[in-house]
Formats: sequence, structure tokens, C-alpha cells
Amino acid sequence: MLAIAAETGIMSGATPERLVVALILILFAGLVGGLVAQKLHQPLILGYILVGALVGIPYKIFSDASSDVALQATANIGVALLLFSMGLEFSKKDIKPIYKVAVWGALIQVLLTLGIAFGIGKMLKLNTIPALLFGVAFVSTSTAVILKVLVSRNRMGTLSSQVMIGMSIVQDLTVIPLMILICNMNKLSDGWFLFAKPLVLGTVFMVVMMMFGTKFVPWLLKFVARWNSKELFLLAVTAISLGIGYISDRMELSFSFGAFLAGIVLSDSDYGKKALYEMMPVRDLFSMLFFVSVGMLLDWQVLRDNFTLIMGLMLLTSLARTIPLAAITAFYGYRNVIPVAMLFGMTATSEIAFVVIEHGLSNAFFSKEIYALILCVVVCSMLSAPLLDNLINPVYKLLRKTVWKSPISTITIPESGLRDHVIITGSGAMARSIATLLKRLQLPYLIIDSDHLSFQHNQKESLVSIYGDPHQEVILNSAGIGRAKILLAVAAGFSENLTVIRSARELHPDLPIVTRADSDDEVKMLHGYKIYEVVQPKLEASLEIIRQALLKMEVPAAEIQNYSDKVRLDHYRPLLEARSDYQLLSRMRSFVGLAELHWVLIPNDSPLKELTLKESRIRSETGVSIVGVMRDGCFISNPGPEFKLAAGDMLAAIGTLEQNQVFENMAITTPIEEKSENIDSIPLKA
Repeated sequence: MLAIAAETGIMSGATPERLVVALILILFAGLVGGLVAQKLHQPLILGYILVGALVGIPYKIFSDASSDVALQATANIGVALLLFSMGLEFSKKDIKPIYKVAVWGALIQVLLTLGIAFGIGKMLKLNTIPALLFGVAFVSTSTAVILKVLVSRNRMGTLSSQVMIGMSIVQDLTVIPLMILICNMNKLSDGWFLFAKPLVLGTVFMVVMMMFGTKFVPWLLKFVARWNSKELFLLAVTAISLGIGYISDRMELSFSFGAFLAGIVLSDSDYGKKALYEMMPVRDLFSMLFFVSVGMLLDWQVLRDNFTLIMGLMLLTSLARTIPLAAITAFYGYRNVIPVAMLFGMTATSEIAFVVIEHGLSNAFFSKEIYALILCVVVCSMLSAPLLDNLINPVYKLLRKTVWKSPISTITIPESGLRDHVIITGSGAMARSIATLLKRLQLPYLIIDSDHLSFQHNQKESLVSIYGDPHQEVILNSAGIGRAKILLAVAAGFSENLTVIRSARELHPDLPIVTRADSDDEVKMLHGYKIYEVVQPKLEASLEIIRQALLKMEVPAAEIQNYSDKVRLDHYRPLLEARSDYQLLSRMRSFVGLAELHWVLIPNDSPLKELTLKESRIRSETGVSIVGVMRDGCFISNPGPEFKLAAGDMLAAIGTLEQNQVFENMAITTPIEEKSENIDSIPLKA
């Protein structure tokens, strides 16, 4: 790593000994800052930057001029690998539902912010290119700060978090190309070739990465993964990120941008999630490395002498980014808390701004004084971001009471409100299917949908729904969570369901909750939230497939059911073993498999036709019990003694083999084979 840093210019002027000292100091400072922040229940990033700033004072006093160079080298290494890990978290699948606002909305905001920040730069009496570079430094929001704050506030997986992260990543993708374009504007006088050369090289690099990197990088990881060594896999992932960063730097792009692009290339591959999982502990280390070192670079004398100016610049540059973001998201139809989250949750300037101002300093676009001033503005915006994020809920509630007095957009909710109803949280076909069934059964329900397009689909189908983030207290209260019978958290993302469950438990500790999980690890994470039932879709699908196969192989239904119950018992044990009724419920599931139904068809010439159950004397003469009737596609359970039988009815009977045979003879019919697939093929009507 040190060799790569030296080759790419990251360590220019910094000795290895100085870098080692800086790394050791940063690690200890990060530990202290993290412990203090954790003790005060604040995001760790606050502790990292503040302690870094405090430690930086004696470090610079007792060090020579190369101390800043060593810190800058450390920060560059940290931001490169931090951006790589963030690139791994980028997924086109996550962007797809919100691509219009995340891509086009972010690009519009970048242009607006660049123009406003350019004007601020001119107010500082910067020349055109430095003023434009000043603007580029502030067009993007810190993805790392957003992630840290969202995790600490338990808001990951919500619609607002998806929009914030999506737009932030698109912002980051625009910064380096803009930086290259602006820094080469002064070469126009030397000819178009020199001006266009970095842009052409950068374009070629990106095209090659997208066309060939998406195939070569996963192939290389597949080769390494065959050895089943976590150490080798992590080493391969790190080497790929730094190697591609080095190539990017050689092609006159940024070292950090190459690492970021490597993460994006790898994110949607078969090994992207594995790489992200292995990188998570390292990612946190790099995050700490960057923020502590940036805090140590903070010049307290510059901050003291220009405090008012720095605070003013921090406010202006933040508003130049957040006001357009709030307006654009509202324009694209994102309402409720999302514009407020944009205004107060996107104030932190991106960590990639450090790359921009470092590039500006090394290429003499910025003086040391302007560099120190901008760095103070960036660091202060990062420090203030977690504090400003606390304003989202209070401001949103205030706006709901004053400006936005109109009720939340819903459909067919009774004026008196719902009671003993089912709350469904999640977007898409699953939530609509559940709601449609409840609607047919005339049972009260309510969907909380965080996706605007899905919400509009609900409106077209006249389904009772609310548009908003289901983790928000005001949305849950509007849905009548205190009067609800049960909550179904069925969003596709586990993190979104977990966030909803946490919020619901704070408002209604005893509400029965049913949710889904895709892995055993997710089931374990639900432990402690008093989940009524958890469903693993992949597990249930596999059990149904094997059930159909075993039925075809004439395995007794009771044996199949007992096998299925045992599998469920093993998978759901971590979640349910704390429940007092766990053993009873698991045994009841097994007993259900022992009660087999025998189906008999009433033909047109049956002597039972037009008789009531009482008149037919089926119970007294055969010993079987009629527990249900299938008529015209509808199942009627537990028919009473006055229920009149009709030709074409299929009767569900429970009895011994001999009793069932006597009943068949009484009906003078051919029995329907006792195979559930025959019944499954009959459409049911609600």
C-alpha cells in the first residue's frame, strides 16, 4: 500500500516513518473519539472528527512541515478505500425504482449548486477556474456521513434513505469528471488535444471498466474464492481496488475515483455482496482513518481568525445543495418527510471534496490559505450534519400542524377511523395481494406504501393505503397502530422491515407482527422484537415443491407434514424459542398433518342430493364428520345440520378408512383420491 501511495503521489514529501507515526496516532485518537461518542449516544463520526481536530494541535506543534503531508497521505488512502466500499454498496437494482430523481434529479441539482457555489467563489475574489473548482467541491453530499447517521437513527431501508443515498452516489460520480474538465480549461490555449486528452482517457477507462472490468474482476474473484480462504479473498478485493485506483491515476484520473469505480463494477456481480461483507469491518476502519486524519488537518488558527466567514460559507454552500435537493424531490412527487430529509439530512459536504481541494492545491489553483479555509468549511459541515439531522422530525411535525394541514392522502378510510385492522407495510405485488384478499373477505386493512408509483397503483385498484415512510411515528399513528390487530411487514428489503418493526415496537410493544426473512442470520436479528411469526419465502417455496413431489410419490400426507414441521422448527427456533407457547404451537402443527380429509363427490343420481345433512344421517350411519363443502368454487367450512346437499358438491370428511369406504358407498360415487394437489388445482372464490 505504501509503495502504491508513493507511486501515485499520495506520499509525496512524506517519509514512511512519518506515515507510520500518523497511522498509530490516528488509530488511538479514533478509539478515544469513538468511545466518547458512543458514551454520549452520538454518531461515531462526530467523535472521530472532534478528537482528530484536538489531537492535531499538539501533533503539528511538535512535528515538522512534513506532518501535514503524512496526514494528507493517510487521508487519501482512507478516502480511496472508503469510496471503494461505498461503490460496493451501490446497486443498479436499488437505484432502479428511484432512478428518475436519483439520476436526473441529482444531475439538475449538481448544475444548480455548481452555479451558486461558483458565485460564492467569485465573492471570495477567486479567479474563474478556482471559483469553478470551489463549486465542484460542494456539489456532492457525504455518503459516508449519511450512512453513519442513518444507521445510528435506525432509518436504513426507508424510502427517504434510499433517495438520499441514491442521489449522493450519483453526485459523487459527477465530481471527478467535472474536476478534470475544469482543471484542463486553461489548456484550451495550447490546443484542443491537450484539453481533451484527460477527458478521452477518462472516457476510455470508464468504458473499458464497464465492458471488460465487469467480466474480468468477478472472474478473478471467482478464481480466488475457489480456495475457500477469507484472507485471500479480502486480499484480492483490496488489491483490485488499489490496483484499479493506480491505473486510474496513471490515466490522469483520480486514484480515489478509480477505486470508487472498481466498487461499482463489482457491486452487481455474484461476488459483490461477498466482497461487501468481507469489507465491512475494513470499511469502518477506513472511515475512521479518513475522518480522524481530516480532523487533524483542520487549522485551528484559520478557524479562529475566520470563524464568521467559515460559518457563513458552510451555511451558504450547504443551502446551495440542500434547497435544490428538497425542491427537486418534491417536483418528482416525493412528499411527506422526504423534502425535509433532503433539507436537513444532506448538509454534510462529500468526502470526495477532499480529493478536489487537494488536487486544486497540488496544481496551484488554490493557495494554502484558500485550501485551509475550504477544508475548515468541509469539516464543519461534516460536524454539523448529525446535529442538523435531528431537526428532520420536529420540523416535519411542525409543518404538518401548520403549513401542511391537509390530511394524509388515503382512500376509502372510514371517517371514524380503522379499528382491529391489519397494517401492511411494503410496496409492490405482495402487499397488494394481501390487501386484495383482505378486501374480498371484508376485513379492515391499511397499506403504508413508501413508493409513489406503487401507491398510485393502489389507488387505481381502490385499495386502502397511505403514502409515506412506515417507520415514521406520524405515519404509524395516522395508520392507527394503537388500534391495529396485527402488523404485516412484507417489504422486499430486510433492513426496511427491521426499521419498521423497531418503530412499531416503540409505539405498540404488544402488537403481533408477522414479517419475512431471507436467511437464518436475518431470523436471528429479529430475536428480541417479540415477532409473532416469521416467514422465509425461499424455505416455504422449497417445502411446497418437495411436498408436491412427495405426494406424487404417494408418501402419506401425515409423514410429509411432520417432515415440514421439523424443518420449520429447526429454522425458526432462534426466533421462537423465547415464546412461552412455542412448544405447543410446534406440536399443533404436527397434529394438523395427522388430520387427513377425504373428498367425496355428490353425483347427479346420488340419493344424498337435495337432503340436508341432518336428513342424510351421514354421521350416524357411517361415523364420518363432514367438515366442509366445496360448491361452485367456494369452500364452506363446518356446514350446519340444515345445510342442503346438491349435485356437484364435494364433501370433505374426516373418518377412518373403513368409515370413509362406507360413506363412499352411501353416496354411490367414485372417491376423489386423497391428494391435495387435486384440491389445489380448484380455484377458490372469496
